[in-house]
Amino acid sequence: MYQGGGEAGLPPFPSGLSVIDLRLSDHFDLEEFGVVPPECVYPYTKLCEVLLEPLRVHYNQPIIITSGYRSPAENLAAHGVAHSQHEATAMYCAADFYIPSMQADLRPVFDLIRGSAGLQFDQVLLEHGEVGDIIHVSWSRAFNRREALEGETANRSAYVQFPSAPQAPEG
Repeated sequence: MYQGGGEAGLPPFPSGLSVIDLRLSDHFDLEEFGVVPPECVYPYTKLCEVLLEPLRVHYNQPIIITSGYRSPAENLAAHGVAHSQHEATAMYCAADFYIPSMQADLRPVFDLIRGSAGLQFDQVLLEHGEVGDIIHVSWSRAFNRREALEGETANRSAYVQFPSAPQAPEG
């Protein structure tokens, strides 16, 4: 699994290893998040570690990533908002996902995320689309706002805010 990539205090990639070959956690590979620039690998690793992997283990079902890293042009084509966290940096990242057996109604997953003090996230959005629900999650190195919102995919409606549990202290 990924243990660094040249960021301050982390080792560089091993010789001969491509960024795309990286396993970020027990159940997630970097390639599931698109063509991720090297400087963005650490945030995606943290997103897996503190949110996606715990969800995968809790539900004991595959989590399908539908969107991870996006270039500005890809974000525009996906009807993403300007400065979306999908346009990841070394400081933050975002991903959209669903659990196949629950795609018709991902509210229990949304409620679990926003209500769990031990799960780290900046934003969790429950989005309703024509083929089912999608959950958008993001993680930030600087500060996780724990913002929980619900709306329609592709920003077709205004989002409604929901409360979320405060994050548990680290350590």
